[in-house]
Amino acid sequence: MPTPSVHRERSRRSSALLMASALAVGSLVLADGVEASAAPPPVTTARVVAAPDTGGLDLAGGDSSLLTAETESLAPGLALTDFRRLQPAGWVAGHVMRADLTTPTLELEVLDSGTVTGGATVTEQIEGTGAVAAINGDYFDMNASVAPVGTNVSAGDGVRTASTAPRPAFTMADGLAAVQELMAEGTLSIDGVETAIRGINTPALPTGGIGWYTSAWGEHPLSRPLGGPGSLAASVAMVVVADGVVQSVTTDPAALSAPASIAEGTGVLIGRDAGAATLAALAPGQPVEVEVGVNADVDLAVSGAQRLIVDGAQTDADQVEAARTAIGVNRDGTEVTIVTIDGRAGDSRGMTLQELGDLMLDLDVHNAVNLDGGGSTTLAARAAGTTEAAIVNRPSDGSERVVANSLAFFSTAPAGELADVRIAPASDLPDADAVFPRLGRTVTATGLDANLAGVPVDGKFSGNRGIDVDAVDGSTAIVRGTRPGESTVRFQTRGHTDATDLRVLGDLERLRPSRTVVALPDPGQTAELRITGLDADGHEAPIETTDLTVEHGDDVTVTAEGRDGFRIAPNVDSGSATVTFTAGGRSVDVAVTIGYRTLSVADFSDGAAWKPAADRATGTLTTTTGPGGVPALALDYDFTTSTGTRGYYAVAPEMSTPGSLGRELEGQPQALTMWINGDGSGAWPRIQMKNGAGTTINLDGPNVTWTGWQQVRFPVPAGTPYPLHLQRVRLLETRSAVQYHGHVEIAGLESVVAPDVAQPAAPVVHDPVIVTDGTVADRPQRIAVMSDAQFVARAPESGAVEGARRTLQEILATEPDLLVINGDFVDEASEADFAFAKRILDDEIGDRLPYVYVPGNHEIMGGPIENFEAAFGDTARSVDLGRTRIITLNSAAGSFRASDPAQLAFLERELADAAADGDTSGVLVFAHHPADDPLPSKASQLADRVEAAAFTDALGAFRAETGKSIAVVNGHVGVFHADAVDGVSRLVNGNSGKGPAGTPETGGFTGWTMLGVDPAHGKVGRGATADADRTRWLTAEVHARVDAIELDAPSVMVVGETVAAGANIEQDGGRTVPVGWPMSADWSGKGVTIVDGRTGTAERAVAASGVLRFDPATGELTAIAPGTGTLEVVVNGERATVDVRVAAATPAG
Repeated sequence: MPTPSVHRERSRRSSALLMASALAVGSLVLADGVEASAAPPPVTTARVVAAPDTGGLDLAGGDSSLLTAETESLAPGLALTDFRRLQPAGWVAGHVMRADLTTPTLELEVLDSGTVTGGATVTEQIEGTGAVAAINGDYFDMNASVAPVGTNVSAGDGVRTASTAPRPAFTMADGLAAVQELMAEGTLSIDGVETAIRGINTPALPTGGIGWYTSAWGEHPLSRPLGGPGSLAASVAMVVVADGVVQSVTTDPAALSAPASIAEGTGVLIGRDAGAATLAALAPGQPVEVEVGVNADVDLAVSGAQRLIVDGAQTDADQVEAARTAIGVNRDGTEVTIVTIDGRAGDSRGMTLQELGDLMLDLDVHNAVNLDGGGSTTLAARAAGTTEAAIVNRPSDGSERVVANSLAFFSTAPAGELADVRIAPASDLPDADAVFPRLGRTVTATGLDANLAGVPVDGKFSGNRGIDVDAVDGSTAIVRGTRPGESTVRFQTRGHTDATDLRVLGDLERLRPSRTVVALPDPGQTAELRITGLDADGHEAPIETTDLTVEHGDDVTVTAEGRDGFRIAPNVDSGSATVTFTAGGRSVDVAVTIGYRTLSVADFSDGAAWKPAADRATGTLTTTTGPGGVPALALDYDFTTSTGTRGYYAVAPEMSTPGSLGRELEGQPQALTMWINGDGSGAWPRIQMKNGAGTTINLDGPNVTWTGWQQVRFPVPAGTPYPLHLQRVRLLETRSAVQYHGHVEIAGLESVVAPDVAQPAAPVVHDPVIVTDGTVADRPQRIAVMSDAQFVARAPESGAVEGARRTLQEILATEPDLLVINGDFVDEASEADFAFAKRILDDEIGDRLPYVYVPGNHEIMGGPIENFEAAFGDTARSVDLGRTRIITLNSAAGSFRASDPAQLAFLERELADAAADGDTSGVLVFAHHPADDPLPSKASQLADRVEAAAFTDALGAFRAETGKSIAVVNGHVGVFHADAVDGVSRLVNGNSGKGPAGTPETGGFTGWTMLGVDPAHGKVGRGATADADRTRWLTAEVHARVDAIELDAPSVMVVGETVAAGANIEQDGGRTVPVGWPMSADWSGKGVTIVDGRTGTAERAVAASGVLRFDPATGELTAIAPGTGTLEVVVNGERATVDVRVAAATPAG
């Protein structure tokens, strides 16, 4: 049978940065040389950014975005592409397998469990057959016989099942594929009188019908096709036939309800109603003639249901979104395309049939049929270099479903002899193609035969610049990084050569475990753990176990598992341990707890002491009874009084005491549980706590979509400081378009407490993109950023308004090139709020400073986005400020897709244009919500975590593939922060009006940020890995709001003495904030040398002239010579000084 040619192109996953569609928004000239445009003409310049490896398939999806794809060859003529993309309705992930039937060694077959009833999983059906790939096939009699409902033909065994109901089927005949209607054809001849056979091994016969059953049927009772067991026909008959002669006749229902046993070489006729009467008239020894087959001459067939494509035109067939399996053929029948779509997954909602048809058309399919889908969708494939096929899709049931049959692919290419080699990192974890200096990466070489199966291989490894290669054996080597950059490892044997690229990252800066707290509730449980390393630019790579040392106490055992994982097992029934992993001079701790106990937090027996509270809502709080008659509280609430975020709360009795933190919880809870009698409203339950750092946090439960009593879990985020104090139970409604009255009851609030353990301290990362000593005043471009003022028009003299006005005044005084208002300028999104916002901007800056206003969640909190658009225009824009491309995006609804799905294609288009534009040296992306919340609660980040990761990947891909700089600036969290991921600086602007959401130590203060950009340093090159490359292009000066400033340093010191010195500011009526990262300051002084210990200049400064040496990064003030020095600090224009007299050291003795 024909087969496909070998596809040897190797690939890796990459992000698409180009989409044909664009967001249709207007343009706005902001100032001379600053033009905003949201829809430039289509890019025609050659792409710079690497496209996804689609194997030549069109997977762009028209209005989709953020496409990723990877293609591999499974066997000669058979290629597999996995893909993921964001469609307007949500994420879709799946696989496309393409078979070239002109390849002589490619064969297809329909398989089952050995019989057509009973079923088996796809992997069970192909086990031991040598299949290189397989998909699930026909719909089947689920929860009963599991027999296929359509017509299915095996190339080796002939017709397996057939129904007289015509159904579309994928067929093969003489090596060519087709999609056609297929059905049973057959006759029973009795004394020359013919009667139609209405099915072959089918699980359902029509009324009055007769069916033919063979040994392929299996053991399932033959009563099933006759309506059994629940609706067995009133009249039934069974006739056993061998060699054209009736062997036996029965009309006893019990005989048909017993397990079937049809011997090889015999057949059974069964009938119901009129068909039963025909059969009952037969007698043993009577000759009969049975002829059965299908209505077309086919070698192979597997049936489906809906036709998706007929002769190149899409049908109108449709169903709701679900996991899907479909198969199609090209015009001449020489190419088969199989599509499987994952469903019910966070990154794949499934597809409707219309969407599936659209995809088939994009794939140049001429005819296509939908096969069984949902939980049945299964794709198994044998990766090149391996010997057994394994599941590659994600069955929506969570595991493989037992199905009726499968369509399998086989290769008869020569096996066992070396035909090619491949080399790749041994780990399949993300970023395994990267390694740190002085650490190792295992690479393995695999031999391939002509069938792409693995064969043993023995050869030599070599490498080029930046790496050392040490062979372990003839097929394994350890590669160690020596200097950052791109390197290549080669393998050669018996005339075959392959190479793989490795990235040597910057020096290892810190380690990150896959989880910081491992909870083992049961002493018999174990847990897996992996360690990832990061450099100063946020590039990461898995750390192999051989590069890690592990320290732990006696309560646990930690063993290496594979090359890049560990397994933690408990040695006690209850206890805790701290496990320390160290590599490259860096360490990280993981807390382990064993066992748990449940403690009562509130049994509500004191229900009368709980008090109601509300925001933009009304209601009543009363006592009632819960499950089993326990005390409970009833919250009757009215969420019809506003379109803003509404809340109704039950406040703990302790909060009535002034200054109380709330009800203290014992130990270190990992979660809280509470019984909720739901009303199905979709309200959001949250439990408000005060954590050990003094920050108010919320533990989040699921939206109340159920009715009746249900126990709900509220997880405590890892890294939360203890102890916790309970303050209130909250019900919230954030959907502005939803208004309703509701009734919810709560009972039995408990904590799940593990044994106490020292909480691992999060690595302190002070990203240098924020200037801690100095300013950005000398940067060629300066862009001011403010966010989160959150005022309302009805309170024009509020503190939020005063904060917004003061911030605008401070910004205007610094004369930036552009102001970006990065969301939540207003609070409730009313027309009056936006009119008042415009008035404030007109009052404070007028036409003296161009600005761009980016919407945040409060720009739709109480009104539609159209209110914002009417006052401030487009929700997403592209602004060119000289050589810097500025892109603004709308995340008001908590995700980009939910806010406006078209803007992600717009982002890709803008990045592609910036990549191709020789004048553009860097890109700044502004959006209100960050991809990742730096606080432990993770409550203020993009809600769609798949979208957040894909967005981050897209920016990192731009940076890696173009060598141009890129950064993203956000707000929303309520703290100032900065980090880097894949060379992309990520800044979070704190609140500019309302109070902060974090402690001063986590960046919790009010203020604004000035970005300093040097376009001349934007093009850093593809191999750049040092953080200096980022900061030469962009640094940020964080301007804290300062009401007072005080410098703390001694007035007298002795030469050689080192003391701690520093400064504090006061803001907003009493908040004290230490001066230090992420707050910017400008340190100087007379007779003072300012050094930067982070860059190693302190040693060179020892001999510097002057009286004092001060390192702002460490706070160390050192007396170096007799005299008087004056230490000075300036924060946001406010200055403090201290005179320090240094005396000579007293001689010893």
